[in-house]
Amino acid sequence: MKQEELEARVRELFERQGFKVEKDGNQLTASNGKKIVLKVFSSEKYSAEDVSAEKEVKVFVDEGLEEVKEDLDNDVSIIYNEEEEEDFETPSYEVIGDIAVINDLAGVNRDEAVEGILHHQNVKTILLKDEGLSGEFRLGDYEKLYGEETETVHKEFGYRFKVDPTEVYFSERFGTERKRVADQVEDGERVLVMFAGVGPFAMLCSEKADEVVAVEKNPAGAEFLKENIELNKVENVEGLEGDVEEVVPGMGEFDRIIMPLPESANEFLGLALDHISNNGVIHYYRFVEDGNTEEIEAEIMKEIEQRGFEYKILDTVECGERGPTSTRMCFDLQVTKSI
Repeated sequence: MKQEELEARVRELFERQGFKVEKDGNQLTASNGKKIVLKVFSSEKYSAEDVSAEKEVKVFVDEGLEEVKEDLDNDVSIIYNEEEEEDFETPSYEVIGDIAVINDLAGVNRDEAVEGILHHQNVKTILLKDEGLSGEFRLGDYEKLYGEETETVHKEFGYRFKVDPTEVYFSERFGTERKRVADQVEDGERVLVMFAGVGPFAMLCSEKADEVVAVEKNPAGAEFLKENIELNKVENVEGLEGDVEEVVPGMGEFDRIIMPLPESANEFLGLALDHISNNGVIHYYRFVEDGNTEEIEAEIMKEIEQRGFEYKILDTVECGERGPTSTRMCFDLQVTKSI
């Protein structure tokens, strides 16, 4: 496939999902509240040895270079030639490993959605989320539109995550936010990841941290977490199964605490404050309605000031949507416990 044609196919794929795409050489940048760097390699222009990219870059190749999928740590997608191009209407979806997950068909026929996704993506399974996340472990009910297997290995910033999205919460769309947080970790930090899932925050933070403790209550998620520690050969991450309220007490203080449970993180903010070190940072995720952050800021103030601590909000970052009026936001809090 010609380089220009392959780039056009990749551009179309992201623009169809609401991204704005800009080009620089063989690199594209897709923006939609977050930025995803894409590199495109056509077999007519590049050899397998030419295909390389930074760990955080998503790579696209044509079928003539599909061998690189196994060689690179990047998330690699293969665009296949079609004898006859067709127009496909596809709903918004995300790709976790080689599984496509549709959150909402948005009026698209099931068969057309499957055909459209398979036209653009080399996946083994296509899942349709029947309802929003629910239950103690924030899981959705899924309908299999194509394929049977629901376990996969997802690549993100050079790490591999074994995951089954029907058994444990995981979103590819949260990857950029995970990297944003991990990039703030300083050498020698002790980091706690509450509600750790299969371990993406923990793995990324392990590059600079001296120690990372990751706690996950869902037994399936905790098992994947432990497997992923071994899969990535990470020695400074400890994966623990259990409720943070039972596991964390007695573990001492941490320089950084990550709380990626926007539905109910407020129930555990006090626990985090009890275990944050002086001048430590808490990444506090909450859902915000209609852009109104005052309510969340009030709950932060109340919880911190009743302990006699001081704090400042270092940053407030939008990192996804739950619905038309509900936004997931991260409040980066630096807590001063003594002056």
